[in-house]
Amino acid sequence: MALLFARLITLFLILCVCLAAQTPDTATLQGQIVDASRAPVAGARVTATNSLSGLARAAVTGPSGGYSIPALPIAGAYTITARKPGFANASLDNVTLVGGATAQINLELSPARGRTQVTVTGVAGAVRADEPQIGDSLGAHQIEETPLLDRKITYLPLLNAANRPAINQGDVFMNEDLFTTNGAGRRQTWFEIDGATGNDSWGRQTIFTNIPLAAVQEMDVLTNAFSAEYGGGAGSAVNIVTKSGANNFHGEALYLARPSAPEAKLSGFNSSTAASGNDLTNDTLNQTALSLSGPIGRAGHTQFFASGEYSLENRASPVISPVAPGNFIGHYRDWLGFFRLDHQFSDTHNLFLRGDVDGFYDTNPNGAVGGNTLPTLDRIFRRRTYSEELGDTKVLSPALVNNLRLQFQLASPITEFDPVNYGTEFSVPISTGGTFATGTSQSALLMNRQYEVADTLSSVRGAHQIRFGADIIFAHTGGNSKEFGGPIYDGEFVYKTCTLALSVCESAAYLNNISNVQSYTQSYGNAQYTVNDTLWSLFVQDDYRLRPGLTLNLGLRYEQQTFTDSRNDFAPRVGFAYDWLGNGNTVLRGGFGIYYSQIVDNSQANYALTGPTGVFNYTAGPGQIGFPSSVSAAPLPAFPAGAVAPVRSLYIRPGESAYLSQFFPTSTLTGYPDRLLNPYSEQWTFGIEQRLAPGWVLAVDYIGAHTLKINRPLDVDPPAPFVRTAPGQVRSAQAANCTRPYWIWWYAQEGMTCNPKHATNPQPPYALIQSDVNDGYAYYDALDVNLSHAFSRRLSMLASYTWSHAIDNVDPDIPSQNPNDPNFTGRVENGSAIFDQRQRFVLSGVYTLPFKINFGGVGTLGAGLPYNIVTGTTNSGDTGGTTDRPVIDGVVIGRNAGRGRAIYDVSPFVERSFALGTERVNLFLRAEAFNVFNHANFVGYSGAYGNGAAPGAGFGQPLAGVTNQLPARSLQFSGRVTF
Repeated sequence: MALLFARLITLFLILCVCLAAQTPDTATLQGQIVDASRAPVAGARVTATNSLSGLARAAVTGPSGGYSIPALPIAGAYTITARKPGFANASLDNVTLVGGATAQINLELSPARGRTQVTVTGVAGAVRADEPQIGDSLGAHQIEETPLLDRKITYLPLLNAANRPAINQGDVFMNEDLFTTNGAGRRQTWFEIDGATGNDSWGRQTIFTNIPLAAVQEMDVLTNAFSAEYGGGAGSAVNIVTKSGANNFHGEALYLARPSAPEAKLSGFNSSTAASGNDLTNDTLNQTALSLSGPIGRAGHTQFFASGEYSLENRASPVISPVAPGNFIGHYRDWLGFFRLDHQFSDTHNLFLRGDVDGFYDTNPNGAVGGNTLPTLDRIFRRRTYSEELGDTKVLSPALVNNLRLQFQLASPITEFDPVNYGTEFSVPISTGGTFATGTSQSALLMNRQYEVADTLSSVRGAHQIRFGADIIFAHTGGNSKEFGGPIYDGEFVYKTCTLALSVCESAAYLNNISNVQSYTQSYGNAQYTVNDTLWSLFVQDDYRLRPGLTLNLGLRYEQQTFTDSRNDFAPRVGFAYDWLGNGNTVLRGGFGIYYSQIVDNSQANYALTGPTGVFNYTAGPGQIGFPSSVSAAPLPAFPAGAVAPVRSLYIRPGESAYLSQFFPTSTLTGYPDRLLNPYSEQWTFGIEQRLAPGWVLAVDYIGAHTLKINRPLDVDPPAPFVRTAPGQVRSAQAANCTRPYWIWWYAQEGMTCNPKHATNPQPPYALIQSDVNDGYAYYDALDVNLSHAFSRRLSMLASYTWSHAIDNVDPDIPSQNPNDPNFTGRVENGSAIFDQRQRFVLSGVYTLPFKINFGGVGTLGAGLPYNIVTGTTNSGDTGGTTDRPVIDGVVIGRNAGRGRAIYDVSPFVERSFALGTERVNLFLRAEAFNVFNHANFVGYSGAYGNGAAPGAGFGQPLAGVTNQLPARSLQFSGRVTF
């Protein structure tokens, strides 16, 4: 491995000498200048002038008439001018470049002033003829006009139908929009911001530091990021370019409100049946935003852009417990800050500094309080992140450019859960209904620090446009405990059912009487962990213009994650883009690539907290060892002397046989892996992009994917198979344990026989032993159709449709992915993925009506999502290791066999601008409705079939709450002043 690393570094140093193309936040302009006879014009001077910053960069055509101007900032429109003595100037105005793309602009020079012949590809509103990249580019105007609930930019990728909401797949408490792409999991999106990573190596839950809406210049949503510069995930790549300042002062101030009066509550519950705090009755919001940009000094070389947002949101969750009925108001507070400074040393040397901050807290994360869960058990979730980036772009020669990015990211914390009532937990069942509970010691404090160095060199050498780059991201993560779960170090008292008056059951006198206690539980062990992880990569990408109109794309990427054991992660990319008729109207494209996934660093939490030296719970009743002598004696200072440790469940890291041998022989396990590997996806595409009319582009693409080595938790000490052929068949946990390979070995060593009916001491110390096994796979086939219109003639529009089918044997990045039987995880587990939404259509846009009225919105129509059908019983006896499915017609039914209802949402807006005394100062009044028809869009369903021949009550019915249902109708009103 050391030899391989040395060779790769040597290759990098050699190429650094002779190479250096655009990063995702810049663009390249190239083309050919010809005369009226189509002969190339050598010696013509081509100039690109930016209307926002005044930047002017030029190139001189060679003998073939070709020119290239690399590393152009995409903020602002450009004027492209070609000049040569003896010819009239040829120019093209209002050219909007796209981040990470190569714009091809061919101009014709005439001896006298007349109409200029122009061929354009690779700019906003035109086809792309440089690479087979698939996706959409969203400009600042389209982003500002799109209705966004809470103005969250993480919703924007969902305007492309190939992305599906992942609201029912966990992490809703992040208060961001989560999505899946191309049959990959929700942690597979790669966020790129101004050429540096926007990912969080700890959990890959969402964007590391969110950005105010007003600070986004462009968002490129690439559902197939072909170029070798992209990696670290098998899903989409979201490339965000932030705004730069201009040579004139500009600013805006916004106030937004979402009142409770016109909104609707979520469906599926009433005041007496609310199950949890997920069942919101109202959700109000007040938000303010400010931004200011302009020059610093009089030279016009330095500009700044600053922006901030503050959100104040209150969400009401009904508590139906008779102990304390009423609404619990959860408070969400979020503030975003953004600052960017750009300095132009010369026309060939630019520097920028960007700083972001994102801090929020939520007093009812994931709707934890509500239903029968009282506010006394509430925990506050906090997250604060900071990103600081320095970017340098230097044009070394007309054909050689270097882009350097340095970034520091701090999450302090990345996750923090603080109990409102920290201490010993008291749980008292009330005979008249409900449970009184107060106090908890389940807390978490987790941090992340990331350091990144990325360098991309680009060179235009004849017909070759070559990019070569290296990227190193070092992450130091860890802390105490994990998210919602965690140890109860201060203990928990569970009381006998109280038949007295409620005031007595809640009283200190009742709680402090140890004779009222039924059991006491306390956690022991170590909940601390730390991970040092480096994700580094090298890539080379050659876009070879084989002949006019035909570009061959060849790329190779190598990446390595030190947290895993993969060391041969080479990712080739091969593709083509063919301008069929040579007029920039029709492009055929296709490609093949391999994409590796990152294993999140918080996987270590499972290995540490649930490993042999991790956390375990001990429970004792009155008269047993470890039962406190009084309520005040809790928590106990140490594990009680003389007590027998409970049989534990383990979650162990692959490849640690030498370390684990001190606890048990891993040779007794079945399929325990010797390495933790990075999954990878083979993806292939073929499609056509057609310019229908000025500004109108139609793209039709097929996307196929085959993902291999998906990591999954699996019981590697599985009981013998328990084959069921009829409903109601059940094996006890003790009977199952007696057939585990480790138990068989342990009893043989002790000269004893395992009793399959009753547990008798001594017993083996461990039952369920899980590990991460790379035996998952997935298939994905899709037809993507996108019709777009860049903003002109009063209209901006994107119509996106996807038909697809996702099949896998385990759903990636989704918790509790246990098989029906851990002995059989292959084709018997084949099924539609949990996010297999066969059809999805999204229409978005804005149209400018007379009287300065803008009207538009977003409409979504999608097929229902699958859900898994289970018995709700551990039939096999493998507690914690299986998700048992019912037997129907003599066989266990397939995975994710249920299918939910269709989803549709219409979210319109209307906006009117008013001049305030001068045309430079305007007021925009806006009203927007979300899910205006209040359609109940369920994404979660009850899959509890039961253990009988017929399904139980409630089977197949929609589940209520924010984790199972897209938002109900709400209205937002805003006023925005710009100058």
